[in-house]
Amino acid sequence: MLKVYGASDDLIEIEGDNGDIYDEFNIYPKTNEEYHLGFSDGTVLRVVYDSDALWRLTPLFKGLLFDKKEDGLVSADTNDVVYFKDGVKWCVCGKDLAMQSAGARSRRYK
Repeated sequence: MLKVYGASDDLIEIEGDNGDIYDEFNIYPKTNEEYHLGFSDGTVLRVVYDSDALWRLTPLFKGLLFDKKEDGLVSADTNDVVYFKDGVKWCVCGKDLAMQSAGARSRRYK
């Protein structure tokens, strides 16, 4: 199983149970600035450090290995956590995302 979560105010952790993947992305977002994580199974997550100082991970696309998302709670000071089934080979992190939308050829998000 692979687990994705935010730590501190500048880290996104990628942690596999079997040790195949373990890494962290150092990002320094402004409040509510969006980043995106893309995974080898096709999953895309929107990543935001919100005004409550919590990491929010929102699935935009769920790939074949996406398992579940646990919502973080302001009252418990916990971040969102996303889980994947075994088999994710890689993950990329960035600020830009281009995707097809209804009525438009493509749309670029920044």
